[in-house]
Amino acid sequence: MSRNTVAAFLALTIAAVSVLAQESAAGMWRVEFVTPQGQVGVNMTINQTGNRLTGQVTDEYGEFPIDGRLADQQVTIVWSVPEDGKLLEITMKGKLEGNVITGTVRLGNIGEGPLTARRVGDAGVRH
Repeated sequence: MSRNTVAAFLALTIAAVSVLAQESAAGMWRVEFVTPQGQVGVNMTINQTGNRLTGQVTDEYGEFPIDGRLADQQVTIVWSVPEDGKLLEITMKGKLEGNVITGTVRLGNIGEGPLTARRVGDAGVRH
């Protein structure tokens, strides 16, 4: 093999190992976080395609689409909920370690609090 062929093969192998090493965030999650009004719990379904995360958050007020990404085990997910006639953007940031995400949640300009999420099922399963 030529030197260029070997270099290309090594580059593809390293890229494949990097993709395989990344954990998946896909699944059903129970997300608990603290707001200025107290503890909040929501259910979240995360679908993953590459680094892109989609799905929905479900709580007693309805279902809300999510948009996010996973990069180097760091999860960022954003969704919006109606609040006093406007949409309140909620941003979740945390570190994925197996079946747990720990980090923070920011509620628009209201404030930020701690967050813990636990995987409770596979992506295709609804509880």
